[in-house]
Amino acid sequence: MQVENKENCSGCGACYNICPKNAITMKIDDYGFYKPVIDSQKCVNCGLCEKICPLDKFKSNNFEQPKVFAFMNTDEVRLKSSSGGAFSAFADYILKNNGVIYGVIWDENITAVHFRATNSEDVEKMHGSKYVQSNTNDTFKQAKTDLDNGKFVLYSGTPCQIGGLKAFLQKDYDNLLTVDLICHGAQSLFYLDNYKRHFLKNKKDEKILSMNFRSKATPWGSGYFTTTTVTDKGIYNSEKDLYTAFMDFSSNKSCASCQFARLPRTADITIGDFWGVDDYDKTMNDGKGLSLILLNSEKGTKYFELIKDNYSSKEVPLEFVVRYNSNIIKPTTPPPEREEFFKDIKKGKSLQKCKSKYYKEPLSIAIYRLLPQFAKDFIKYKILKRPKC
Repeated sequence: MQVENKENCSGCGACYNICPKNAITMKIDDYGFYKPVIDSQKCVNCGLCEKICPLDKFKSNNFEQPKVFAFMNTDEVRLKSSSGGAFSAFADYILKNNGVIYGVIWDENITAVHFRATNSEDVEKMHGSKYVQSNTNDTFKQAKTDLDNGKFVLYSGTPCQIGGLKAFLQKDYDNLLTVDLICHGAQSLFYLDNYKRHFLKNKKDEKILSMNFRSKATPWGSGYFTTTTVTDKGIYNSEKDLYTAFMDFSSNKSCASCQFARLPRTADITIGDFWGVDDYDKTMNDGKGLSLILLNSEKGTKYFELIKDNYSSKEVPLEFVVRYNSNIIKPTTPPPEREEFFKDIKKGKSLQKCKSKYYKEPLSIAIYRLLPQFAKDFIKYKILKRPKC
């Protein structure tokens, strides 16, 4: 058995989890992404991996036009979250009903891995954005065992990972709630390793304990992100951090042709940031984080109805949110310099050095940054919002 179309493979792990002979391992390729490798000595050519691969075969039966809600959790939860704490609200409900949560955490090496959680302390490790491809490991098999045993399961991940899980399960489960993200693309492990190495360069004998690429050290919606890195010797806030600036350059090649970045969506629920909220209703933005929740299925709608009264939410138009969150309906187009960027990263060039070569801020944006706030507000609310003829 051969792995075909490896460039189009998202590395979801469905084939790894389904193989009855453990003949498939997920190994890191030349760009720093997990891809399946088949051991020909173990493979019996059963064809299961090809059968369940979601690539070009997965079809969603979810709503073509899902309802969308702006959502706020408590201030305490939002402070720990990247946006409005939507994931935590669903996870808390499942936990209170003796369920199991699958999501992404940092392991001891600051590598993103999917993890099975049965308590709030472990779920809290899933808070915050981890902008790098995660390894699903054996969690599809673990989730199936939980489901077959009658456990309530919430499984969260990128849309391709949810597609892989559903393909692996080969049937729907009433006790499974899936949550995917408005995904901009999965970043390379080499890219993260480069960032960590240069971060520690002048920090003698320090070890990174955690990273949050969307820290609330900077108010939500302020126009740039702050990365908060915790080491065994201190806490560091990096405003306007370059890691998020180069995410388009460092995404998996398969992300550019992602078949899951579309409507109908893959999961029961899609969560993300309510970008553009100031152009919709500025009073909804308190700077502490505001989520979007897309209710993609009857099941997703049912669970939202069960939790919504405990939080603040408001229905908003799908057409508006898609305008500011285009990854709901289409993938991100990588820049033409992607290949050259990866060569520089693999050579060990720092992002600071890459900035002058690749990151060219448009002149209009540079001028806008220099304007006083009243002038920025005039452009934003009077000129940019002017209806087009």
